[in-house]
Amino acid sequence: MRAMSITEETAEATTEQTTVQPFRALLALTLTVSAVLLGSTILNVALPTMQSELGASNTEQQWFLNAYTLTFAGFLPVAGSVGDRFGLKRLLAWGTAAFALTTAVAGLLDSALGIIVLRALMGVAAATIMPTTLAVILRIFPPERRARAIASWAAASGLSISLGPLLGGALLSAGMWWGSVLELVALFALLGLATTWAWIPETPASGVGRLRMVPVAASLAGIGLLVFGVVHATGDGWAYLGTWLPAAVGLAVLAGLVLAEVRHREPLLDVRLFRHASFTTAAVALTLGSFVVFGYLYFTTFYLQLVRGYSPLQTGLLFIPLSAGLVVGAPLSQRAVQRFGARTAIAAGIALMAVAFAGAAGLGAHTGPAWFVVDAFALQLGFALVLAPGTTLASSSVPTDRAGAGSALLNTLRQLGSALGVAVLGSVLWSRYSGMMTERLADSPAGVRRTAAESLASALGAGDVAATKAAAPTFLDAMHTTTLIAAGVCGVALLATLFIRPSRRNGTTLPSGPVRERERVPVGRGA
Repeated sequence: MRAMSITEETAEATTEQTTVQPFRALLALTLTVSAVLLGSTILNVALPTMQSELGASNTEQQWFLNAYTLTFAGFLPVAGSVGDRFGLKRLLAWGTAAFALTTAVAGLLDSALGIIVLRALMGVAAATIMPTTLAVILRIFPPERRARAIASWAAASGLSISLGPLLGGALLSAGMWWGSVLELVALFALLGLATTWAWIPETPASGVGRLRMVPVAASLAGIGLLVFGVVHATGDGWAYLGTWLPAAVGLAVLAGLVLAEVRHREPLLDVRLFRHASFTTAAVALTLGSFVVFGYLYFTTFYLQLVRGYSPLQTGLLFIPLSAGLVVGAPLSQRAVQRFGARTAIAAGIALMAVAFAGAAGLGAHTGPAWFVVDAFALQLGFALVLAPGTTLASSSVPTDRAGAGSALLNTLRQLGSALGVAVLGSVLWSRYSGMMTERLADSPAGVRRTAAESLASALGAGDVAATKAAAPTFLDAMHTTTLIAAGVCGVALLATLFIRPSRRNGTTLPSGPVRERERVPVGRGA
């Protein structure tokens, strides 16, 4: 198979464009991807409610979030190949329908295990949607309009992440049950399904890519074991055999998967794209950016609702600056790329995110809300400077006839970053909290000490004066440690952005300056 030439690609896009209404097509794509990303964040604001209504433990709460992102990441590679082989519109429609159904059912359950299982099925369906929407953009928009379409797609993605807590908080504060937040997501998915069927054109199937389930199983096993081990640290600590052994086995499985895919003629995860410095830079930045943003959404929800006593709606309103940061950052990112280049824009965004996490270390029990508002705005503004330039830069390394599989790799990394962000930063938070709480209540009865160390909500509801008094300060100390670790992760991403440079030996890397589709370097199977 050869990579499609620029002339052929432009001709195909122009031919398709004559039958496509770009605004309607982009609206349909953003509706479907918004449903997927609302599903990943809207449940955050409901976690305290689910803890009280369902008796969910910290570990179960983390799995409410991670069961979705794990299967999402695990099935993305095969979803991309299915779209390339059998047609993008067909896969998008069936995936959106399955997503709406599983989401609606999950919101009606009252069993923690049942919710986790349905959330996992939601992730499988979501995996068919995310890469397909980006692949459709690459297929139906001509080269000169793709960067703007991708920027709109990325902005909708980011806005959905930020609007989830606000919409969920509004429903919960109106007296709705916790599952109402998922029913809202299902409604968005149905709207996306209707517009997809009406406005997205049929795209010819390339017939490229075999359906290989062994790599998918290895991906799920590796990611699942890794996250299981990390989440297990919340209750048993990092030195416990049940913590580090699953994580080590998971890493070994993922390493073996990478080696196998490098040698395969038709890889589902085309890790050979990492030979291109621009793709590697963008992938690292997007993965670690998702890592810290999703971790931030997780632990600040408990800070706002349990430490500060805000209602779910008030919490959602305080998350509005996250959306505002993306609204401001989306057009700013395009101008920054045009003037300074993609690498500089991404580096500036990561640096701003690091500063925001350092600022979050100053949040206290009586800090004015303006501090949180400004800090949240800065964090998401920084992520906006990473999201659109990073997505465009990485996507420009993918040949059109492998668009589904290429975008699947990028989104797999982002979802893996999201899952690990909740798992790692959540485990750091709760293991630190548990250890300090046990020390501070050393003179209290063992039952009180054990209950208070389980979670912040348990400590506040224990009915013990010492436990109640120690709960908020202990949580804040643990949260500050977590924010500084997140700032360190941003530092790692910044170093990668600055020091991963194109190899002089390989002239087929992408420019670090403004992204131009006509300079795009296709990567064929033989690359």
